Amino acid sequence: MKELENVHDIILEHGASSGGGVGYMAKRNKPYQKYIYWLNVNQVSALKKNLETRDVKLRYAKGIVCTPMDRINKIAVVAPDIWDETCHRQGSWYRTSDKNGLYLIISAFELADFETNRAAVITQSDFILPRPASLKEKQLLFEDPQLRKRMPPEWRQVEDMEKRIYLRWAKRLGSAERDYDQLYKTHTANHANFIKPKFFIEALDDIIPYSIDRSAHICSCCVELFQILGSQFKKKLVAPCPGAVIFARLKPDRYLLVESP
Repeated sequence: MKELENVHDIILEHGASSGGGVGYMAKRNKPYQKYIYWLNVNQVSALKKNLETRDVKLRYAKGIVCTPMDRINKIAVVAPDIWDETCHRQGSWYRTSDKNGLYLIISAFELADFETNRAAVITQSDFILPRPASLKEKQLLFEDPQLRKRMPPEWRQVEDMEKRIYLRWAKRLGSAERDYDQLYKTHTANHANFIKPKFFIEALDDIIPYSIDRSAHICSCCVELFQILGSQFKKKLVAPCPGAVIFARLKPDRYLLVESP
């Protein structure tokens, strides 16, 4: 992960991380909603042409995956190579998944022509974390055999600079944690909870797993938001990670409901 000294280092080409104006405030007042699709390269070309007939520009994410989640972005595409850039280690979950090679579309409106490619609808939730997972509970998740089977080898390879960045981001979001190894354990255990959940809400016909700790202590929420992990569940509750808070301006600790079609 490259050193990022301010949030404008990595943004969409039209400056998604900059502020307001009347149009922006109007969008802020609308309910948050994003439609998630996975398309191949030919389908992206067809989508782009279709949008052009409606005078809608398909934006391309640059450098980081989560910027299209900013509510100000109407529709954007994340090309496969973006998962190799700023969050290269985190992108290993994508590269070892069935989504590898596909293009991620994040849209504020439905795409009728690609309904069969829709992976999720994301909305803001009023869910409040009952309590963070304890150290013992995180350790059990961290040691789960199903996690070990699914975990990419690259996920374990954390450079010192990245450790410093995550500790700094955790502090920025109000955490007193100073031990990166504990952060890493929480990051990993949180992903494990969407592979073999131990923290979930019981629904009538399924369970609804949720992020096991506050935003300051988790990493790469994109993995759950975009159905790379946990797609077997009809609903998930996902807290934004520090990257999503900083680069997509999502509210820390404000859980997002991810619903499958």
